[in-house]
Amino acid sequence: MPNTFPLITRELDDPIAYLTTPISSTGLAAGKVDTRTFLCHVNAVAEQLPQGHFAINLCENRYLFMVSFCAVILRGQTNLLPPNKNIATQQQLLQDYHDGYIVHDGIAITEASSSFNIIDVKMPPAQKGLSDVPDISNDHLACISFTSGSTGHSKPNLKYWRTLHASTAINYAFMLNAPEQTLFQLATVPAQHMWGLETSVLMPMFTNVCVCDAKPLFPQDIIETLERLPLPRMLVSTPIHLRALTAVVQVTPLKLVLCATSPLTAALAREMEQKFSTTLKEVYGCSEVGSMAVRRTAVEEKWRRFDGIRFSEESEGTVASADHLPLPTVLQDFIHVIDPQHFTLAGRATDLIKIAGKRGSLFEINQTLLGFKGLNDGVVIFPDSNKAVPRLCAIVSLKPGITKSALLDYLRLHLDSAFIPRPVYLVETLPREHNGKLLKVKIDALLESLRVVKSS
Repeated sequence: MPNTFPLITRELDDPIAYLTTPISSTGLAAGKVDTRTFLCHVNAVAEQLPQGHFAINLCENRYLFMVSFCAVILRGQTNLLPPNKNIATQQQLLQDYHDGYIVHDGIAITEASSSFNIIDVKMPPAQKGLSDVPDISNDHLACISFTSGSTGHSKPNLKYWRTLHASTAINYAFMLNAPEQTLFQLATVPAQHMWGLETSVLMPMFTNVCVCDAKPLFPQDIIETLERLPLPRMLVSTPIHLRALTAVVQVTPLKLVLCATSPLTAALAREMEQKFSTTLKEVYGCSEVGSMAVRRTAVEEKWRRFDGIRFSEESEGTVASADHLPLPTVLQDFIHVIDPQHFTLAGRATDLIKIAGKRGSLFEINQTLLGFKGLNDGVVIFPDSNKAVPRLCAIVSLKPGITKSALLDYLRLHLDSAFIPRPVYLVETLPREHNGKLLKVKIDALLESLRVVKSS
């Protein structure tokens, strides 16, 4: 096996990115960016990057993230992909990873650091004679991604070059089925998150995908951005964004929707497929391993394991391994193997609860909650309690005109009485991260504040 692999494997005239708006300070105009031009931009940025071993990549514009991500690798450095852009997180990373600096595109950064603003780089025009694509050592540590910290502290995951290009080939085969036409992709998740990195950065680098620079948040903005892209279009998103999109009246047909980061209900999958005349694929994965399986949730319960990913049952739980991964990983989920290619999920070890002598799955209870038609968003949690009979509680955002009593009536029809959440707190929104996840520390803080308000 060769010890190197190209930085990108696209044809030089292929469109690799689509800019919805010009970036005047850099000289970038709106429209398609071909691979040749992209390489020129990568080279220009790589030449100007500071000395160091680690670059905390905070670029929000997806195209500028791609350019800086590749420039850091080309320079022989390692991208650090933090779970958030908080100043405290930046300071902690700079403390943990010496000889580091921050690369950004104008966002707020800590003053106690060396930094590089990519907006200050004047991007050169494409060089028509450019034909050489640099090779990268397979052993190069291209990036360190960090878990979202949804169940505790964020943890680093080392991603070597061989892992990134090998996993992308597998992902492309199972997520996209190698389409003949270039797919113009919009992603609503940050490029720093593993789900966003795999789909909206690595796929354009190695497969027939052209990514949009924008990262719209609100439903109407997502639709308007999609309409500006050439056909065929695809969307990479999360269940929370998809749920909001189903309320939009005027929509645009999509070739494909990919969804991950939190559980998706079959009802929402069917509604998305019908509304957008599309096929929706839900992807199962984790930050440590990356994407591992896919299913068409509207019509399938079982997951199709990706070729190359291996599951084994060990004393500590289900272990995932692959030739392109540096180490095996113990998964947090219970996996029920159906046959060599298919499996179902049965929640996590932390999801198993016991109330009044009855055992249940917090995962399944939350799936039931998400099936309520009047729900905007919500979560059922099992808070710490010193009561003889502990109770679940729920924090929910309901659609206009929907009452708490209607939700409780629905839950009584679908859950054992021991698992009906009491109390149910109503909020405007839940504190989700940009990647759609709920951090335990934020939910715990929200619950405490709601309890204080109730008792006052």
